[in-house]
Amino acid sequence: LAQRRGYADGTLAPDIMLEIEKVRAADLLVFTFPIFWFSTPAILKGWIDRTFVSGPFYGGRRIYSEGGLKGKRAFVALSLGGRGHMFGDGSLHGPLQQGMLRHFLQGTLGYVGLEVLEPFTAWHVPYVSADDRKTMLDDLAIATRRLDGRASLPMPDLGAFDQTFAPLPQKLPTR
Repeated sequence: LAQRRGYADGTLAPDIMLEIEKVRAADLLVFTFPIFWFSTPAILKGWIDRTFVSGPFYGGRRIYSEGGLKGKRAFVALSLGGRGHMFGDGSLHGPLQQGMLRHFLQGTLGYVGLEVLEPFTAWHVPYVSADDRKTMLDDLAIATRRLDGRASLPMPDLGAFDQTFAPLPQKLPTR
């Protein structure tokens, strides 16, 4: 509630208000970072904690498909030291998107209403050759040029939940 009042009254720190307005003015938010300890870097988490405030970004039933950033998109380009085969069902670390990145992709970006595009992942980056790294950068350039055709990650739709966020009974097709 303090965040909501601070935003409404314009009493949040000026640097935070500026960051909030930058996000609200954007059509597309791009996040690029290395994975640290199965998570986003602390500096990114701190920026989110200070910028994605209750009120303009979320609050009450203004989450997911009704979040404050509804109509905007987010693209994540990340790198990590692990190899691709180390992530996924039955792998050493489990699924990347539904596991270690769920807190960010769904719990942060999706939660505030962003349409989250399929992330770009650069695997094993610290250990590859310069040629392989150049190929990754070329692939990223292609991915960014094709964002309009990039698939979106599924997010909860509030239309499937009642006012208390309990799932609505599934309507079975009639015959």
